[in-house]
Amino acid sequence: MDLKNDFLINELQRFEELGVFIYDIKNDIWTSSEIFDELVGINDSYFKDFKSWLNIIHPSQREEFEIYANQAIGSGEYFNKEYRIVHQTDGTEKWVVVKGKAYFDQYGTPEKLVGTIHDISELKKSEERYKKLYKKFQEKQAFLESLINLIPDLIFYKDVSSTYLGCNKAFEAFIGIKEKDIIGQTDFDIVDKEYAEHFRAMDLTTMKQGDHLRKEEWIKYPDGKRVLVDTIKTPYYDAQGNILGLIGVSRDITERSKKEELQKSIQEERRRLNEVKETDRIKTEFFTNISHELRTPINVIFSALQMEELMLKNCSSENSSIDRFKYIKMMKQNCYRLLRLINNLIDITKIDNDYFNIDESNHDIINLIENITLSVADYIENKGISITFDTDVEEKVIAYDPEKIERIMLNLLSNAVKFTPEDGNILVKIEDNTSDICIRIKDTGRGIPDNKLNSIFERFVQVDKSLTRNHEGSGIGLSLVKSQVELHGGRISVTSKEGQGTEFIIHIPCKLVESQDYVKKDFDDPIYKDCIEKINIEFSDIYN
Repeated sequence: MDLKNDFLINELQRFEELGVFIYDIKNDIWTSSEIFDELVGINDSYFKDFKSWLNIIHPSQREEFEIYANQAIGSGEYFNKEYRIVHQTDGTEKWVVVKGKAYFDQYGTPEKLVGTIHDISELKKSEERYKKLYKKFQEKQAFLESLINLIPDLIFYKDVSSTYLGCNKAFEAFIGIKEKDIIGQTDFDIVDKEYAEHFRAMDLTTMKQGDHLRKEEWIKYPDGKRVLVDTIKTPYYDAQGNILGLIGVSRDITERSKKEELQKSIQEERRRLNEVKETDRIKTEFFTNISHELRTPINVIFSALQMEELMLKNCSSENSSIDRFKYIKMMKQNCYRLLRLINNLIDITKIDNDYFNIDESNHDIINLIENITLSVADYIENKGISITFDTDVEEKVIAYDPEKIERIMLNLLSNAVKFTPEDGNILVKIEDNTSDICIRIKDTGRGIPDNKLNSIFERFVQVDKSLTRNHEGSGIGLSLVKSQVELHGGRISVTSKEGQGTEFIIHIPCKLVESQDYVKKDFDDPIYKDCIEKINIEFSDIYN
């Protein structure tokens, strides 16, 4: 054995656990280290020439090895090649990497080929496993891409800086840009700045919260297309739980929204149509009732006039004067009824056209309510009904329209009288709530059915709609009361229980007309002089 070669082999093995060989090109013989021999399964008795070297190489690569070795010897360049070898003792196959270089003598003739051999079988196995895994990954990726591209929703994914990493075909088609041109871009490169800033803020919120975010919004693209999209964004993570970016899914719901809006519009039109039908029905009832209201007093007046005419022709009766006064009273009462109806119709028309105004001035409202109650007391008590006035404050000066408050009270009191039977009670009570005055009118009448309570203040609504009812009425009185209370900045409500009675509750805010001083009014003041006349008008539809 060449001692020089042995020394070189030992020196090379010091640096790494490699099998080392030196091939003497001229003499066609090679020497190798112990590691080399163990790796390929040979011993000292193995004849080491080029042919025996070829026997170590797997049959499928021998020709390739021979060509490559000759090229390396001829060029003198470093070589690095992977081969399969056959273990010469047990026949097992291994993968090795062969590295080395040819050296020349002083005449330029190839003299030696020095190299190393390293077992990379485990590396190759890992590589094969990796290739298989990578192949499976590619297959799964291809499957997912196919699946994603089949989904009609817009799908996209971004990194933590909101840069697009990819999208599906639907997203491509939607914005009119190919995926390869989208990748690496941000929303600022694709949509208007206003939308881009909004999308970026949504991205940041999604990644900051670490949870999905959903939103419906209108967006406009550079080509002018404006659509309504339902977007869900959610972060995705690496194995350590770090956010890598986000995935977004958007659905174009423009058509769905249009259908929903159309459906809403249809429903709204149906609602309006039903309202119109209901209004027409109520108006029909109202005008039927109005015609009855007009005919009744006219018929009474006409009958009274006929009786008056007859008595004038036959004035010999001693009781003719008494009878004539009775018929005159009937005519007067029914004239009041007509006047009340006309007044209500005029006022309701004014309210509809915003011409109905109130003239507020500073007055003691306690005095007014008490005097109104006292003024109707005799009339009510003649009906066999008791009336009580109660207040927790003796004087309260606020701004209000005395005429309108008087009319409100007379209307509510006439209602109480209408529906309270003989031996019943009516209570008028005032409470000072500091911020407002509360006026309660409570009776022990027949009450209002539950199904009528919510509509009692609606125009033309009546508790008893029959033309054979005990008391007359147009169905607009309480509607006017509510409007007059609200014009004062107040509110009115009602509570009732059938068979037990009804209570109307009015709240009038405590305020003053700043530029006006309070001057105490007496009941005999001109503002109250026509009170009796108003009582006659408001109580005219209650028969004696």
